[in-house]
Amino acid sequence: MQKTVLASLIVLALSACDSKSTVAVQASGLADDQTTASIPGTDGAGNGNTSGGSDDDGKGQENTDNNPGGDGGNNDGGQVNDDSGSSTSDGGQVDDDSGSSTSDGGQNNDDAGSSTSDGGQTNDDSGSSTSDGGEDNGGGNGNGDGGTFESDATGGEIIRTSTLSTGNSETICTSLPFQDNFSNIYVGDFILHNNAWRPWRAAEGYEWEQCIYTNTNGILAGWYYDWGPGRTGINGNPNPSGDYYVRSYPELIYGVKDEFRTSAPPSRTGFPVRFGDMPNISIDYSYSGPEYGTVRTVDASNNPRFPNGSTIAGERNIAIESFFYNPDENGQCSTGIVQRNGGSNHTYEVMVWLDAGAERLPAGPSDFVTDVTIRGDAYKVYTKGSDPRYIAFVAQNPTDSGTVYWNDFTDWAKTYAHRVQQEFGARSNSVPMDDNWCIANIIVGTEIFWGSGNLDIYDWTITQRR
Repeated sequence: MQKTVLASLIVLALSACDSKSTVAVQASGLADDQTTASIPGTDGAGNGNTSGGSDDDGKGQENTDNNPGGDGGNNDGGQVNDDSGSSTSDGGQVDDDSGSSTSDGGQNNDDAGSSTSDGGQTNDDSGSSTSDGGEDNGGGNGNGDGGTFESDATGGEIIRTSTLSTGNSETICTSLPFQDNFSNIYVGDFILHNNAWRPWRAAEGYEWEQCIYTNTNGILAGWYYDWGPGRTGINGNPNPSGDYYVRSYPELIYGVKDEFRTSAPPSRTGFPVRFGDMPNISIDYSYSGPEYGTVRTVDASNNPRFPNGSTIAGERNIAIESFFYNPDENGQCSTGIVQRNGGSNHTYEVMVWLDAGAERLPAGPSDFVTDVTIRGDAYKVYTKGSDPRYIAFVAQNPTDSGTVYWNDFTDWAKTYAHRVQQEFGARSNSVPMDDNWCIANIIVGTEIFWGSGNLDIYDWTITQRR
């Protein structure tokens, strides 16, 4: 059976990894109707502690945040519209099965929002993968250089620190036969969220699986996934390069994600906070993210980090993001400002891709804005014409540990994103960012397109200074 073979390959692959690349997958001899990849600490079938699931009446659970910040409070929030679609980059399509992936911007229609760079299609499930459709109205590699940039908002006295720490050892899995797609594990000031929001995009009949886990073999938090190969024949493409659909976005949430998930009280996280009053935020991180799916050769012509014809074992990114919202009717940044069930009301999204695959980028080539160096690290910047509420920075020299100063990216977006056409010759300006908006969260996750792998987090510390 494909799963048993894969599990054996995983064990062999991991033996070559360093000691930090500890995946929670073990080969087992389960029957064909059971899950054959499991996480240490589970019952072998990958079930672990499961949540209550979404309500059948379509209304969701009345209150799933009655224990924010408490370790081990597992629930799925009860959303019923796939928790899908952020603004991310879609290339401009507008109909069902179009749009972007990222961390579920809350579009109304099932499968609304493809992932990343889709080729600028405008019809259902149409378009190519990484190309932008050949627009010639600005954008591209002939744009002006962004030079260097650093925000002044880095120092000051520490007002709060949230560190992902050792909690209870827990594992929750979801799979084709045992779906628990929106389960949570509360750990300190964070929520680990499974968020397998588009499982039907797996190859037909493929026994996909995804697990979240905490305090496992020295790993503070992480996830394992097996989404199988990319599909052929999608969008008229005879090879899997046409399958640009994200399957899931497992994530670690800090702040308010939606109506159902607040990681801890605002007194502990400081979120939501008025953008103009946002403290100086640094994020210290350390992770490992090996991939070990079935290898294939891909078209990497749009990604300068990879030679065209690269052979890879999966496609995913590792991305930090924040969503912005309008204040409430009293002008306050309250937790009730976030609405995502049935459609997201966010006003802006800032993403930083710490790592990216060979084929998938936040947008097509014509949505490229500029190259910018931030604190010595090189990034490519993307906006997109189909969603002026979005900007993404893609690291060109990824590292699995370091420090990100979040204000560098939000301040760059505030300064330039609404005038990238004028400054750099880019294709699409975004909307101007407003100091009165509320930044609701900081989230890290992986958009998974295909393949198998895991992300194991060894350090995740958010420090706020004033």
